Amino acid sequence: MLVAVLTMLGVVASPSLASPPPSVPGPFFAPVQTLTWTANDSVTQYKSAPTTAVPGETTIVFENSEATGNTSGMTHTLTFDTSTPGYNHDVSLNILSSPFDANNGRHEATVTLTPGKYRYFCSIPGHGTMTGEFTVGEAGPDTTPPTVTAAVTGPQNPAGEYVGSASVALTATDGESGVDTVEYKLDSGAWTPYTAPVTVSTLGAHMVHYRATDVAGNVSAEGMSSFTVVEDQGEDTTPPTVTAAVTGTQDGDGNYVDTATVTVTATDAGSGVDTVEYKLDAGAWTAYTAPVAVTAAGAHTVLYRATDKAGNASTEGTVTFAVVKSSGDIVPPTTSVGLAGTQNGDWAYVGSVTVTVSAADTARGVLTPSRSWCPRSARTR
Repeated sequence: MLVAVLTMLGVVASPSLASPPPSVPGPFFAPVQTLTWTANDSVTQYKSAPTTAVPGETTIVFENSEATGNTSGMTHTLTFDTSTPGYNHDVSLNILSSPFDANNGRHEATVTLTPGKYRYFCSIPGHGTMTGEFTVGEAGPDTTPPTVTAAVTGPQNPAGEYVGSASVALTATDGESGVDTVEYKLDSGAWTPYTAPVTVSTLGAHMVHYRATDVAGNVSAEGMSSFTVVEDQGEDTTPPTVTAAVTGTQDGDGNYVDTATVTVTATDAGSGVDTVEYKLDAGAWTAYTAPVAVTAAGAHTVLYRATDKAGNASTEGTVTFAVVKSSGDIVPPTTSVGLAGTQNGDWAYVGSVTVTVSAADTARGVLTPSRSWCPRSARTR
């Protein structure tokens, strides 16, 4: 149905697709050149396109496939402008390409270019900014090597490792004589002609080398891409592991002098750590982003926990410690006494009284807690 609609809009492939013809020998003929355009998921520009060419018989290659980055199945065209003033109008070209068509998105056409400037564009509605131009000059020796790139794709874990397998796709372009061969070498293997994306499923670290040669014999610099393939562990149901360590200067009783620093560490070998939290004493749960310095004198408790990207939460951990102020403290703690109970008209406590003793120290802190007790005496003033 899509093809029928696009045909009604005038989007048809012309001229007929064909394999590149052989070069015509003789000193008065320029060699056959190949010009390559590629497209991906973008609707604003082609992924790659030539900027220069030489006159003569030319193979036009237009590839709009998964290998060039089209992961959505989007359709594009490569259309030559035959009406805008200032451009050559002697080539009628309108190639419709989709990753799901009979050619898997890769099409070729043979045209004859003349000196001047050509404008091209995508004629699909909404893709109007996909346009560009290239200049055809007089034929000359090609001394520029091709450009070749690699893209590694596949499911990844939080560490960037590929889970189960990785796919390596190579793309080579040459704006002059055209690409002749593309080769790759996996790890310490031999150079191999590249014809389709390479799937690597062997576990471990890998290095892929790649290069391209154009029709004039120019060889690109060797490119390299490294990646690691790990085993697919399946669904993550294991919570993170989280620990805490308290550091600082301690006195002879094990108390931390002036400052205690709490460092929380969380790891997760499955989906990876998502959040880490801590709670100091009676405070609220807080996102942990850096070691926590505790300077308030007295006894403290820190709770901590972590959650991974699959939603698994660890059990809460706990550390306790005391902070005291540095030497030079000559001021003793202050104490206070509180009485609680039922009193009669003479202010005497009836039956029993509860005595609460509290202490405070702003220097080194109080190490013995406050106490409450009920004396046996039934009457206390």
